[in-house]
Amino acid sequence: MMSVGVSTEPCHVRWELETDATVLQRRQKQIDYGKRTPGYQCFLQQVPKAQRQPGLHPQTPNKNRRYSRRSWDAQIRKWRRALHSWDPPSQPLQVEGCGMDNLLEPTNSTPLDDWLQALEPSENQDED
Repeated sequence: MMSVGVSTEPCHVRWELETDATVLQRRQKQIDYGKRTPGYQCFLQQVPKAQRQPGLHPQTPNKNRRYSRRSWDAQIRKWRRALHSWDPPSQPLQVEGCGMDNLLEPTNSTPLDDWLQALEPSENQDED
């Protein structure tokens, strides 16, 4: 005879709830951090709540369900990585003097020369 583990209770009844206030606070902080990202903001704008599908769209982990620390950290990591697919396109940094052209220009000194020059006594010092 084969035994199959089937319960007639709804799933949410079988879950144990997290009761530790410190754990709940830490989890909420991690969730809040994820929700402040540009990717999450774009996700909110592009996908209405009614159109979200589990498995297709990132789903915020349930902070109230009891998980091991390792399991919770893995869920947060997976959620945050999924949110990155919604990040807005990044703009390249335009910093004056930091372009590739400046890297290819020849220089008259090397970092070693600069370092050795810093070690040499200054000509302005009084000699005794």
